[in-house]
Amino acid sequence: MQKNVLKKLFISHKFDFLLGAVLLIAALCLFVVFKTTRKNGSYVCIKQGKNIVGTYALGEDSEYEIKSFYGSNTLVIKDGYAYMSESSCKDHLCEKMGKISNVGETIICLPNEVFVEIISSKEKYDAVVR
Repeated sequence: MQKNVLKKLFISHKFDFLLGAVLLIAALCLFVVFKTTRKNGSYVCIKQGKNIVGTYALGEDSEYEIKSFYGSNTLVIKDGYAYMSESSCKDHLCEKMGKISNVGETIICLPNEVFVEIISSKEKYDAVVR
């Protein structure tokens, strides 16, 4: 009786281990695919509210101050990366979002209504919001 119970437990744990290994391998494969297929962007598109403030090349090191009715943000473009260095908002989450350089990555400051997105050289604007 005791051997049968142990045998059943061993078999069920064996399949759990196998399932875990398969899921881990699948996750690693997806990670590698996503990391290797990402494209570096060429431009930074800055939007404030519904308006496009500007589109700037990622290859040119510069610093831009984005002022609004709600406050101001400072966007730095350096070494092919864009990041928010300063913000007048309360929580500073946009500063903590880090550096971005790949197409589709964004930095968002909700209190100041600032939206920064990396876009490719083929398409300067994804959409115009009216």
